[in-house]
Amino acid sequence: MALPHSRTTVIRQRKQKSRGKKRKVKLRTEGSTKSQKELFQD
Repeated sequence: MALPHSRTTVIRQRKQKSRGKKRKVKLRTEGSTKSQKELFQD
């Protein structure tokens, strides 16, 4: 049987994944608004 702490770690990782942790971090760091360059191809 798996150790309790390794089991909790797996559960925690899967919860974070289902909550969209990576997506939210990306939005925080890069933002969701497109740059002027992307919008107008200048």
